Amino acid sequence: MARLHIESMGVVAATLFFLAGAAAQAQAPDVAWTFGAIGSSSYRLDAFTPAGIEFGTIGSADPTLALALGKRYQVKVVDYMMHPFEVIAKSPSPTQDKVLLSMSIAGPSEADPKVNWQDDGRGTVAFTLTAELYQAMTESGRTPGYRCRPHFMEMRGDFTVTGLPLAETIQPSPIRIDLATVASGLIAPVDLQPDPDVAARLYVVDQAGLVRTIEQGQLLETPFLDVRDRLVQPLGILGSFDEDDYDERGLLGMAFHPGFADPSSPGYRTLYTYTSEPVGGPADFTLDLASEEVNHQSIVTEWQLARVQNVVDPSTARVVLRIDQPQFNHNGGYLAFGPDGYLYIALGDGGAANDAGAGHGPDGNGQNIRTVHGSILRIDPLPPASTPDSRNAPSANGQYRIPWDNEFVGIEGVDEIFAYGFRNPYRFSFEPLTGALIVADVGQGHVEEINIVRKGGNYGWKIKEGDFLFDPEDIAVGVPFEDPALIDPVAQYDHDDGLAVVGGFLYFGTQVPQLRAMYVFGDFSRAFSAPQGRLFVADLWSGQIAELLIGNEQQPLGLFVKGMGQDRDGEVYVLASTALGPYGNTGVVFKIVAVPNP
Repeated sequence: MARLHIESMGVVAATLFFLAGAAAQAQAPDVAWTFGAIGSSSYRLDAFTPAGIEFGTIGSADPTLALALGKRYQVKVVDYMMHPFEVIAKSPSPTQDKVLLSMSIAGPSEADPKVNWQDDGRGTVAFTLTAELYQAMTESGRTPGYRCRPHFMEMRGDFTVTGLPLAETIQPSPIRIDLATVASGLIAPVDLQPDPDVAARLYVVDQAGLVRTIEQGQLLETPFLDVRDRLVQPLGILGSFDEDDYDERGLLGMAFHPGFADPSSPGYRTLYTYTSEPVGGPADFTLDLASEEVNHQSIVTEWQLARVQNVVDPSTARVVLRIDQPQFNHNGGYLAFGPDGYLYIALGDGGAANDAGAGHGPDGNGQNIRTVHGSILRIDPLPPASTPDSRNAPSANGQYRIPWDNEFVGIEGVDEIFAYGFRNPYRFSFEPLTGALIVADVGQGHVEEINIVRKGGNYGWKIKEGDFLFDPEDIAVGVPFEDPALIDPVAQYDHDDGLAVVGGFLYFGTQVPQLRAMYVFGDFSRAFSAPQGRLFVADLWSGQIAELLIGNEQQPLGLFVKGMGQDRDGEVYVLASTALGPYGNTGVVFKIVAVPNP
C-alpha cells in the first residue's frame, strides 16, 4: 500500500470572494492571505482568512503556508508593483527556481483550466492546487514554494502540501547517520532520561522493572530503582516467557520533577514512574468491568532520592494515581513534565482491538471524555499539602492537583484530561523552543500517526485511523474523512512501512547538523516474527518521512525498536533489542552520531 501524505489541518471555506475580470470566473477561495513587505528582504503576512487556518502568524516574515490538494487559494500583495508574487518549484539555489504561476510573466501552469489561475492586475491572484500543479512543484527534486520576482534571492518562502496520497513507500533519507553503542546487556530498554543535575549521567528505563545508570559512558551494576517486585508477574502473554514472548506491560516510563535539582522546590529529589501492577486497591479511574475482568492496574508513583546515595529510596513510594486496565495492551505508559511544570501522562484506550470489548463500552474509550483511557492527562503530581498557595484544586483522591485550565474542569468530562481520541500514544515529547506537544499514536491495522497536540483536542480514534474513516470490518484503509471537530495527524504512514510507531524527538544536537529541527523517531518492526525495526526522520511542516539508514554501508537497523531518548544536549538515542518481549540480555542503547569518513 502507498505512503500517505494527508491533510493535517482542516480548512473551512472563507466568506470572501475573488473577482477576476468577468463575474462568471468568480470562485470563492478556501484560504486567502494578504502580504505586505519588509523592505525588499521578506514578504510580511498582514492578514488571512478564515481565522482558524494554521501555519500563518500575523507579522511573520516569509511564513510557511499550508496547501491541500483540491483547495483554492488567494494571495493579495499590497505593493504588488514592487513585489509581484510567484508560485515556484523551489530549488536550494534561487537561481534554479522554476516559475509556475506569476503576477508579472506567463508561467507554464497558468493555462491549466483546473488550476484556474486568476490575476486581476491589481495585486490579487488565485489558483487551485491540482495534482498536476503539485507534480510541477516537486519536479526534479524541487519543493513547493513562492517568491517575489525581482527580489527572488531573499523574498521567498515555502508551502507545505497535504491531502495527497502518493504511490510510494518511505524512501531512504539523504542524511547519513551512524550509531554509537552507549550501553548493552539490558533486557528491554524503553526510555532514557538525562539526570537533571549531572550532565554526564543518563538513566535507562527497562521494561522488566529496573532503572539503570549510565555514568561517564559506563553502565553501573547497582540499579537506580528496582520495581520488579511491584510489576505484574510474569511478564509475557504467549506463555514461553523467553525472548520470543511479548508484553506491553511493565515499567514503562519515568520522569524527574522540574525542581529535582532545586533544594528550595517542593519537587526536590522527586521523580515519578508509570508501572503495570496487579490490582492492589480501589482504582481512582475504572471502567464498566467485573473485578475478574481487570487485567492489571496502571500506577503513577512518586519516589524520593536517597539522602546518601544516587539511588531511589524504595520506602518513599507514594501512589499518585491508580487506573484499572481491561487488557494487557495499549497502556501508553510515557510520562513527562511539560514546559508549564505539569506532568503529562499517556494512556491508551484500554487494549484489545478496535476499541471494543470488555471495558470499552458501546462506543469505545477513545471518544469517551468520561474516562481517562485513550487520553493524555495533565496534573500537578505533588502532594497538595506541599503547594498550599496553588490555585489548582486537589484531586478526588487527595494525592495531586488538577490544573485549573484543563479543558474539562468545571464542565462534563474528566478534569485530568488534556487531550483525547488516542488509541495507544506510546511515546511523546515537547519541542524545546515552543513547547509544542508531539504525540506518536500507534494505529490499529493500517496507519501510524504523529500528532501536534493541543489542549482539549480530539485526535479521532476510533472514528478515524490516521485521517481515514475507521471501519473495523474493512481489510483496507477507508476513505479520507474530514470533520472539523477531529484533528488530523501532521505525518503518517501505512503498514507497508512498519507496525507500530515509536515516538521520538525534534533533533537539536550537534552530532548530525543536517537533522536539526527534524523529528527523529522509529517503528517497532515491519513484522512481529523478526527484528525489522526502522529509524525515520520527518519534516513535521510537510509531513514528509524518510528512513535513516546506518553507516557508510547504509544498513537498516535490524532490531526491534523499543524506545527513543534525548539528552540535555539535544542528542537522540535509540533503544532496541533482538528480543520481541521483555526477556534476554540483547537490549542496547545507541547514540545517533555522524557517519565517519570512509
